[in-house]
Amino acid sequence: MPSDDLMAWLGPAADELTAEQIDLVAEASREIDERYPDPDEQPERDAAQSATVQYLLGETTPEDANRALIAARLAEARAYAAALQVAVMAHRSGTAEAAAARLAGVDRMSLRKALGKR
Repeated sequence: MPSDDLMAWLGPAADELTAEQIDLVAEASREIDERYPDPDEQPERDAAQSATVQYLLGETTPEDANRALIAARLAEARAYAAALQVAVMAHRSGTAEAAAARLAGVDRMSLRKALGKR
């Protein structure tokens, strides 16, 4: 049986779901909470919970999830390349190697490789 909190979270989506689907959401919610137990993992729990509802409502498919994941990975790769280049520039401008890597959020060994030191 779904909790009052879950029903409140579902809001208007609860009206679009069958009783069986709401039970599936409740079951998935418990699984998601176990998968992401850390309080800092709230964004992951929210994303997984939203995906559950979107899937059950027919608003997303596994193929949609795949496309979104590919797009996010490409965006991450571009952002990392940019951050790495900023670390290179910061180091060349006088910032210590370790500090430049830390400030830009990149791996120090990746910075060393980009600087030709590896």
